[in-house]
Amino acid sequence: MDLQQLLKNPMTQQIILALVTKLIGGKLGGAAATNGAAPAGAAPGGIDIGSILGGMLGGGGSGGGVDLGKILGGVLGGGSGGNSGLLGQLGAAGLGDQLQSWIGTGPNQPVDAAKLTEALGPDTVNDIAAQTGATPEQVTDTLQQAIPALVDEASPNGQLDPAALQSTLAKLLG
Repeated sequence: MDLQQLLKNPMTQQIILALVTKLIGGKLGGAAATNGAAPAGAAPGGIDIGSILGGMLGGGGSGGGVDLGKILGGVLGGGSGGNSGLLGQLGAAGLGDQLQSWIGTGPNQPVDAAKLTEALGPDTVNDIAAQTGATPEQVTDTLQQAIPALVDEASPNGQLDPAALQSTLAKLLG
């Protein structure tokens, strides 16, 4: 399915943002979490997904010394970080052929739900479900479509481009 079609569904948007926030939080050592009580509208656990990403994306990645392109590159794992990031997790779970199809210019291969859950970790899937109000199965079903579409969108010329991903994520926030 086309990413633009996926992004029309509010639950899909919430699930994608929850995953990205979780991955960014991991890269920042948990700095993406808010301090103390959760603000109104924040996801359980004190993370205000919209504010975090809205601030990072709305500022074009230049505010507060935050290089969003570098962070997103690290989150994806497309930089010199080797097997870190989302792509490293997916590759380690045996999804290398699928990854190459998403990054390349040909058709995207589907991803198996069990392998996706293995790659992300059941705790991540359950955390995203709790944050968004979706079931773990809904999270996995959504990410089975969204991750290939996001990686495809972030690699328009057959190579990862964090700026393209940043632009795509900015569309999530309208």
